[in-house]
This record gives sequence, structure tokens and C-alpha cells, in this order.
Amino acid sequence: PPMRALARVRKGLAGLVGGGPTPLAAGLDAALAMATEVTRRGQSPLVVVLTDGRGNVAKDGSHDAAVAAEDARTAAVALRVAGVRTIVLDTSPRPRPITIELATAMDARYLPLPYLDAAVIARQVQSIAGQA
Repeated sequence: PPMRALARVRKGLAGLVGGGPTPLAAGLDAALAMATEVTRRGQSPLVVVLTDGRGNVAKDGSHDAAVAAEDARTAAVALRVAGVRTIVLDTSPRPRPITIELATAMDARYLPLPYLDAAVIARQVQSIAGQA
């Protein structure tokens, strides 16, 4: 759920496990739905996406990588069209073009994680959040 408490965010992220099937488009759609609800309440949402850009589960549940990639791109564009402020943290060991393309599709600030530390990420998030 939306929150401002960085300690709660950190605690929630600590329990996440990476790898396995990734329904990236479904996650982006859920972020858009949540951002839309936050906007309805008169607040300005900021979505932070942690991804390596490789969605491998399509919206229809199939494991067709090409369909999953197109679904993710479509979901990313929907975030941009809705005007949702977004940051993409590329979790790959090295920046990946697919993740850069995804960030571009949603007009997000792209940050490659290998070159960042927690303080830089916090400053970037606070910088964008302050632009409301």
C-alpha cells in the first residue's frame, strides 16, 4: 500500500525474494490502479518500480516472453498516459536496454541499481516526490 515511512518501505522490501516467474505487466497495472486511487483521494502518487525489465508472464498467464514484453510495454505506456510519476530502479547487475526502454515508455526516471546506494536512491525519490 502507499506509504511515506521509509523505515516501513525498507522493512517491506527486505522480505522480497527475487527470481522466478515475473508478471511485470500485471504489476504495472496494479501500480496504475493504486496510483489512480491515490489521485482520487487528492494525493500525488509516485510509483517506484524495482525490475530487471524481464517480464516473463503475459497478462493471459502464458509464459510467452514476447507477449509478456509487449504487455509490459503497454502497461508502461498506460502509466505515462495517466501522468503517474514513476522511478524505475534497474535491479540487473549491469544496466539493461530492455529496462531503459521500459522506463522511457513510462516517462520514468531510470536509475541503474549497481551504481547507487541507499542514500542516492532516497534523494532521487525525495526529489521527485517533492515535485508534486
